[in-house]
Amino acid sequence: MTRVWLCGALVLSLAGCSLPYSLPHQRQPEPVWSPAASDDELHDWLQLAASVMQSSDAERQRQIQALHRATGEDELRLALWLSHPRANAGQRQQAQQLLRQRLPGVNTRLQQFFSVYQGYNQELLSLNRQLGERQQQVNSLTQKLNELATIDEQINERRYQESAQ
Repeated sequence: MTRVWLCGALVLSLAGCSLPYSLPHQRQPEPVWSPAASDDELHDWLQLAASVMQSSDAERQRQIQALHRATGEDELRLALWLSHPRANAGQRQQAQQLLRQRLPGVNTRLQQFFSVYQGYNQELLSLNRQLGERQQQVNSLTQKLNELATIDEQINERRYQESAQ
């Protein structure tokens, strides 16, 4: 009889573990979206992006220095300046980090806008990495060719010396 009760208690406890709604469901916060504000804000960001693209190297460096200790929305501005086509790999990596940190806090339209910059930066960083690997291969092959040329010269020198004797 105790065995029956024990088995029954075991079955009930196992069935209780698989009940739905056993843990409270936590919802993910959804990005903020307000159509009127996001249109004006997106327009402002597009104008800034156009300014960034048309800027000189000196202007870009000046803006990056001015925004160096940026916080909040200014970090997104800095990320935009660091995503310029002539930016170096370190600047692109810094832009990627800033975008990853700040994008969850902006509205969905701005997230879409900045995702273009993220993709662009990621692709250029990948291409830079591939270029570095290829350059290493070229350097290695050049060194091997130089070594082979040296060996060839030595062989030709020996042949010349043997034929002269």
